[in-house]
Amino acid sequence: MPPIENSIGAAATKIAKEIKANAIVSIEKIKKEEYEELDELNIQVSIFRKIKPKIYNKVEYKTKIRKIESGSIIPIKEILIEAINKKYITKGEKIVCVEDGSLGTGYKGMLFIFDVDEIFFKISKHKLSEKIGSEVIESVINLASEIGIEGREGKKIGTAFIIGESQEISKYLRQLIINPFYNTETKIKITDPDIKETIKEFSQLDGVFIIDNEGHIVSSGTYIDIDTKDIELSQGFGTRHRACAAITKNTEAIAIAISSSGGKVRVFKEGKIIIRV
Repeated sequence: MPPIENSIGAAATKIAKEIKANAIVSIEKIKKEEYEELDELNIQVSIFRKIKPKIYNKVEYKTKIRKIESGSIIPIKEILIEAINKKYITKGEKIVCVEDGSLGTGYKGMLFIFDVDEIFFKISKHKLSEKIGSEVIESVINLASEIGIEGREGKKIGTAFIIGESQEISKYLRQLIINPFYNTETKIKITDPDIKETIKEFSQLDGVFIIDNEGHIVSSGTYIDIDTKDIELSQGFGTRHRACAAITKNTEAIAIAISSSGGKVRVFKEGKIIIRV
């Protein structure tokens, strides 16, 4: 092992001990094979779980991730989601992650600490990121939570975000107003922190936001035109929540709705509430 990787490994072990981490996750690229896809990397994941003081149990497996943009940790979070689904990592744990320079991040190596909080765990458990990037879902949930807490101009705001494949959900949508995101020169992503205040302003409009699986904002002020008679929700939920349940029941989309009464955030999948924030 080269000196840099040795140093990072030693630092990870020392940090894990000091912060009482539950596991160390090491990620490295497997030597390029002929069948490797251009947009994917074949990698090996090694998970060292502490079972006793100074004693770790090692688990290894191979997987694939999207090729990494320089400096990004997004695909690494996808690895953690996979590890949660494999039950190697669970809610409430503190993880030290190490990756070497072979992954193409632009660095000789990276080391970071990750807390598996409830939201991230539930995103993993309910497999919300199978077709939608985990960073997109997290961004929308965090933004929805801010809108629910802050409101606008001293008033609570009710709105919703529908995330899905545009062609699949378009037959259930009708535009109420001129779409401010139509025909923009560049596609705007919900993960862009500079767009947060704009989204909060548009959240006061009637209708919902539509976001595609890659996180691009397709529209706002959009009406969900769908039959909700077979939706089973407890009393107290209005038209918006029922429409969110219906569109997720009839498509593979997920929906994040904010209540106008209390600012509570709920995530819908397959017609049911799966996460309450």
